[in-house]
Amino acid sequence: MKISLILNREAGTLRTLDAEKVGEQIAAIFREAGHDVTVHVAAGGDAIAAIKKAAKQSEAIVVGGGDGTISAAAAIAAEAGVALGVLPLGTMNFFAHSLAIPPDMKAAAAALAGGEVRTVDIASVNGRLFVHALALGLHPAMVAEREKLAYGSRIGKMIGSARAFLRVVRHSHRFDVSIENADRKIERRTAGVVISNNPFGKGHMPYADRLDGGVLGVYVTTARGWVQLARVTAAAALGAAEEHPLVAYLETPAATIRFHRRVTVPTTLDGELVRLQGPLEVKIVAGGLKVLAPKASEAAA
Repeated sequence: MKISLILNREAGTLRTLDAEKVGEQIAAIFREAGHDVTVHVAAGGDAIAAIKKAAKQSEAIVVGGGDGTISAAAAIAAEAGVALGVLPLGTMNFFAHSLAIPPDMKAAAAALAGGEVRTVDIASVNGRLFVHALALGLHPAMVAEREKLAYGSRIGKMIGSARAFLRVVRHSHRFDVSIENADRKIERRTAGVVISNNPFGKGHMPYADRLDGGVLGVYVTTARGWVQLARVTAAAALGAAEEHPLVAYLETPAATIRFHRRVTVPTTLDGELVRLQGPLEVKIVAGGLKVLAPKASEAAA
């Protein structure tokens, strides 16, 4: 298979490593499996430009980066109709978890090099594609606070996230929202909403166990005060948000989100701060993305 390997040198795992050397090591794993591989190492916008170019020239693009980079790559791959392989080099790597890709980058490369192309769902909001989750309110506010802090590694980013959460949860702002599909309408005053590409699995970090269910997972918290918010956040981190008494939950292939007042609600798309104009039209795009993933038998092992 003709593969383009693109590494974002700003990804947390690469910040303290020689990215070019890592790129050649990863490429060697694919070449040993019989693939024709070219390597590109870039940062920020240059990495995205490299992904766009590679999508026109390759059968598959393998991208190393965090969830934001992977999200951008997924949108490009979906539009181009090429397969996307994910090297989990970020902090949380939720999409990689959903695809059962090993967390170690060399093990991930080996799994992808011997893997298979399959089709998974992707989601969109007002026409913008995402692979993991759209978040409103609390989580985006935490991301904005974290970006004010300095960190130089993956561990530093995780510590920064914890500090940012403690600051934000003590001064959270609630907003009035309605979320409506063909059968149901949820109206709440809330500090946070999360809509995921397929429902989050149970008993682990918030990522989907499967990406072919054809529905969104909608989570709206009614928690008030920092103690309740901390408890709901802990439940979400442990894969128990769906049953929490302070969370309204809905599964749906599409939903419309409206804000009752003219408010600015912090928003993230796959962990990246974005600006979106309401109302928000969110929908699942069933089978909208081809991925290079570990073989099903290996993923289940």
